[in-house]
Amino acid sequence: MIDSATIAENLAAVADRIGRAARHVGRDPQAITLVAVSKTQPAAAIRAAYAAGQRDFGENYVQEWQHKAAEVADLTDLRWHVLGHVQRNKVKLVIGKVALLHGVDDMLGLDEMARHAWQAKVQQDVLLQVNLAQEATKRGCTEADADLFVEVLARSPGLRLRGLMLLPPFDLDAEAVRPWFARMCALRDRLQAAFAGVPTLPSAGHWWLSMGMSHDFEAAIEHGATHVRVGTAIFGPRA
Repeated sequence: MIDSATIAENLAAVADRIGRAARHVGRDPQAITLVAVSKTQPAAAIRAAYAAGQRDFGENYVQEWQHKAAEVADLTDLRWHVLGHVQRNKVKLVIGKVALLHGVDDMLGLDEMARHAWQAKVQQDVLLQVNLAQEATKRGCTEADADLFVEVLARSPGLRLRGLMLLPPFDLDAEAVRPWFARMCALRDRLQAAFAGVPTLPSAGHWWLSMGMSHDFEAAIEHGATHVRVGTAIFGPRA
C-alpha cells in the first residue's frame, strides 16, 4: 500500500482531472461520481481515501467486499458499489447492503436480484451492463437486447434501474476507446427517449452512465459518463 499522503494527493489529482474534463465539454464536475476501486487494496487504503474526502468505493468480488465492509463498518456514510457480475448464490449477500450494483448482466441474475429484493422489502439501485463489443470474455447484454432488459427491469419489484454500465475493450488507449463511449452514450439517449414517462425508470436526462477507468476516464466524461471507476490512479498498482 502506498502511504496515506500519496493517496490523498492522488485523489486530488484525479478530482482535478475530472473537473477539467467535465468543463471541457460544458458539464458540471459535481455531476460526476468518482468510484474509488479498492479491489485488492487493504482496509487501511480505504480509510486513507475516506479521510481525504472520498465516499464512494467499488469492489469486484462479493467476498472481498464483505471482509472490507466489516473492517470499515464504523465509516457509516461510506457508499459501496459492487462492480460487474454477481454470482447468483451471492446475490442475497449484497441486496439492500450496497448503494449501487454495476450491473445486471443476464436474465437469471436479474430474476435472482428481484426475488431477494422483494423478499427483503428493499429497493436496490442497479445498472444494466452492456457488452457492446460482444466480447466472449466479458458479461453483459447485447445492444440489441438492451430494450428487453429495460422492459423487464421496469416491472421488477425491488430493483430500480438507474442507467447503464460499460466495460469496453481493455486494450484500447483513451483515444481508441472513444467510439465505444460515444456508442454507449447514444444507446443511453435512445433508451431514455424510448422509455420516457415510464414511472419506474429514470426520467429523461437522469440516466446514469458508468464507464471509464484510470487510463480513460477523461474521455469517458467527455462522452457523458456520470460515474467513473478509478483504482490505480488513486491507490497505485494492485496490492
